Amino acid sequence: MAKFSMTNTVMALATRFDDLGDWTVEQQFVLQMGSSYLLAHGIGTPLKKDATTVVDIPEDGDYTIFVRTKNWTAYWSDGKTPGIFQVLVDGKADTAEFGLGKAGETRKERAQWYWQKGGVYTLKKGKHTLALHDLMGLDGRCDAIILTKTADVPGDSLEEYKTLRETLLPEPVVDKGTYDFVIVGAGMSGLCAAIAAARFGSKVALIQDRYILGGNNSSEVRVGLGGQINMAPYPSLGYILNEIGPDRIGNARGAHHYQDWKKMDVILAEKNITLFTGYTVDAVEMDGNKIKSVTAVEATKQDRIKVSGYVFSDCTGDAHLAVMAGAETRMGREARSEYGESLAPEIADGYTMGVSIEWYCEDWNTPCTFPDSIDWGLRLDEDTVEPVHRANWYWEVGMRDDQVEEAEKIRDYGMYVAYSTFSYCKNRLAKKEDWECTHLTWVSHVSGKRESRRIIGDYVLREQDLTRPIPHEDGTCTTTWRIDQHYPMEKNSADYPNEEWMSYGKLVPIDPYAIPYRCLYSKDIENMFMAGRDISVTHIALGSVRVMRTCAMMGEVVGMAANVCVKKKLMPRDIYKTNFQDLVELMKKGAGRTDVPYTQFYHQVDRTGHQAEDR
Repeated sequence: MAKFSMTNTVMALATRFDDLGDWTVEQQFVLQMGSSYLLAHGIGTPLKKDATTVVDIPEDGDYTIFVRTKNWTAYWSDGKTPGIFQVLVDGKADTAEFGLGKAGETRKERAQWYWQKGGVYTLKKGKHTLALHDLMGLDGRCDAIILTKTADVPGDSLEEYKTLRETLLPEPVVDKGTYDFVIVGAGMSGLCAAIAAARFGSKVALIQDRYILGGNNSSEVRVGLGGQINMAPYPSLGYILNEIGPDRIGNARGAHHYQDWKKMDVILAEKNITLFTGYTVDAVEMDGNKIKSVTAVEATKQDRIKVSGYVFSDCTGDAHLAVMAGAETRMGREARSEYGESLAPEIADGYTMGVSIEWYCEDWNTPCTFPDSIDWGLRLDEDTVEPVHRANWYWEVGMRDDQVEEAEKIRDYGMYVAYSTFSYCKNRLAKKEDWECTHLTWVSHVSGKRESRRIIGDYVLREQDLTRPIPHEDGTCTTTWRIDQHYPMEKNSADYPNEEWMSYGKLVPIDPYAIPYRCLYSKDIENMFMAGRDISVTHIALGSVRVMRTCAMMGEVVGMAANVCVKKKLMPRDIYKTNFQDLVELMKKGAGRTDVPYTQFYHQVDRTGHQAEDR
């Protein structure tokens, strides 16, 4: 390890710059690459305003600059990446273009986060300015800058990076107290869990890794709500979702369409909820097989907090809390023989449903240009291009990748396909004149995930439970969505082997089915619930329960169950064994308001039919 110290090296985290300019804080991949970072998400137009900051140089001397960055297109192209930017020291641009990529034999090696070396600067002790100047508007990224007097080069591994951070930027942990119920993740399931528990009297901490609530239904991802609420056997379940859900349907629409304010207003109105936005939980403290506390890092200032609790819920979707606590999880498809599911493959594998990166363009009255991606983009032609104005659910990537470890690569591929498609239509399509006044208006940089890890509970929901159906005595909220499994579209898969970006849905009918309570808590971690797409189900059964109205009702049930645990000093499993009737009484009541307009009408697209971009 290099001998860096606070006396010879200055480290500036990009998200801590005094003025972020037009750069975007990106915090999806803290657990994979060690930090949040700044992203030049200009959608093909260079950012107008630089990110700037002032650093304090400890002593006179010659300082070498290193920038932690990556070449995000190197996974798929040997051409020069469009994700490039400059660093200015005291107003003077370094001669290097940053983001060009690490030296390596393979594309994977060249696409890793690394420290790119810049120039050497003679600096006096005292204040100096740094600036990030974007060159392309196509997702250049900067995590940190160091200026060092040493002759050493910082290591690129995650372990070396963490050690460097601890040496140069030690960060104390601030204790934020103890709560009855701590929820990690504020998608629709986490929101409903928090509201239900709070309304029945529990003190709730809700930790969300983004600044906007709602997960896939937020304006950052823009996926419409699916599934039906207010169903037997507990028709009062779902009214919370009606309070916070938008009153319109559809994917990839304008930001206002998803009504983020409704979610935030309801959460802030609950006096029993303490909301921590922008915090990624990255460590847990255990007491035997119970979670005692979690530690989280904020995305912009990157301060650290500790939150303790009596019971917890993993509503992260990716089961991050469960993995940190040591719970059993699984990812991918089970073999048909394991649960006797007719839809399962003969041999287990790591295949999952993929990620959708939503985007859309609009026809205006003004002509515009867009960078030609011929050097770095996806290879398209008149036969393979999809000349649409809006990507929908079937623009799906990462089905053969690791949805957790390769999360950034998967997200990047979704953007790569979007930019390449629009670029081809603008610059090379046979009828490109039709696109002269078409503007690429919005591309999500936040992954719309369908599937990753699932946490094993006391019961694993199977295909047969949904299709026969097989009732259980501990049924809770009802799933209504058909078993909806996605697979690579055959032609697209042939054209782009192992790098598909188009899918189709295969639907199998079910009868409305009450999800067993035993699927909503971990078999291993005594005080941990789960709600959302990471509950205890097989890959096949996930195809039904993963839609957001159903996930929201799971959260409502978990919030009620947490309240029973708190009031009666129980653990989640105890409710099933001895106190399930207490939960039944709460499910009969529900926790949502019925004095607000009812807007959540059932919507299920027939995904076996035509894949219209407008649906």
